[in-house]
Amino acid sequence: MTAVYTLIFSITLFVLSISLIIGFRFFLINEAQNELAKYNTVSTSYVKLDNGTKSFKNNIFANIKYVTLNVFDENETLVYSSQKDKNNISFHKETTTNSVINEFNQQLVFVTSKLELNNKIFFFQFSKDLNKENIYLAIFTVIIFIVNIFSLIITLGFGSRASKKMLLPIKHMTKTIRAISINVLEKRINVSTSHDELKQLAETFNEMLDRLQTSYEMQNQFVSDASHELRTPIAVIQGYANLLYRWGKDDKEVLAESITAIKSESYNMQQLVEKLLFLARSDKKTQKIYKEYFCANELINELIKETKLIDSNHQISSDLNEKLSIYADKNLLKQALRIFIDNSIKYTPIGGTIKLNSYIKKSSLTIEIIDTGIGIAKNDLPHIFTRFYRCDKSRSKESGGTGLGLSISKWIISKHNGSILVESKPEMGTKITIGLPLGKK
Repeated sequence: MTAVYTLIFSITLFVLSISLIIGFRFFLINEAQNELAKYNTVSTSYVKLDNGTKSFKNNIFANIKYVTLNVFDENETLVYSSQKDKNNISFHKETTTNSVINEFNQQLVFVTSKLELNNKIFFFQFSKDLNKENIYLAIFTVIIFIVNIFSLIITLGFGSRASKKMLLPIKHMTKTIRAISINVLEKRINVSTSHDELKQLAETFNEMLDRLQTSYEMQNQFVSDASHELRTPIAVIQGYANLLYRWGKDDKEVLAESITAIKSESYNMQQLVEKLLFLARSDKKTQKIYKEYFCANELINELIKETKLIDSNHQISSDLNEKLSIYADKNLLKQALRIFIDNSIKYTPIGGTIKLNSYIKKSSLTIEIIDTGIGIAKNDLPHIFTRFYRCDKSRSKESGGTGLGLSISKWIISKHNGSILVESKPEMGTKITIGLPLGKK
């Protein structure tokens, strides 16, 4: 960065210096021309007053250093010259007041004027040698060169220090980021020494690290919980297998009990693995969704009928089930509603009621699952859709819950651009309201 800015500064300084030198040269030439113009005006006026050619020799400007006066007649013949060496003197008819001519290794500036005297035409031509101006220009160029050298040295010195100071926060960021690993995710970049865009960059890095740490901790927690859930049925199956191996071969009661337990735990393990696979596919965005038009009221009636067949300890009913069509994945939607109903069955005492209603509200399908169960504590409500979260772990374990069902339901509803509202009070029941868009007909 220092090199780039120094190069830009050098080019700018070079262009500025060349401009100053060229400008100063034009200034010196212009001053010399103005000086000759004044000499010319005064000289011609003096000759007119004298009204004779004798005044050529008595010209007051004839002996000025670096200035030469040449007088030519109308035939361009030299009449008078203040120059001692009168050889190689020629009339420069094409010259104007802005002329600079290189002649005999000399740089001369000319000013010519026409004068009529005693019915004759004369040309007064003043010229000046620019040696003195060239010396001034050379001195000015050397001064500019020296100033440029010192400016570049100072710029390199201070620019290098300033760049190091400005880039110091980036150096600290790089060092901190290199020190971060899977085992040291809690390390953060210090933003107290950063300013402006660098501070914003550091804060963005810290936010990204926060998200990474949260995701990593969630992943670890997910693996830990899944391992814990799988360990229990595996241990039960292994225990009963050992029991069968030792004593159950000849004992019919032990054999029947072991087979029943192994069958039950293998079923639980299968359900858990299927849920884990479902969540894994949803995380990788490979879970397929097949949407179609179907009657929502028929799906509600089907769920009520199936629930009554598998559960006779609760009153399953519907107060409102409007006939309407919806565009959604029927199987996934049924799976999500089944999870909510199963939870209501698990946490509603025997003899309690569970109602499943559906109706149109604000151009969307509203589905309600209302139970008279034990309810959910206020502190647990924000976490019920978190994977492996259970409000009452001991009671949930007895009822066979894994804490994955509600996560699956939430994913299904969200993929249908729906919403879920949970209202619950302990010992008074729970009401779950699901809103789903009907879709274009």
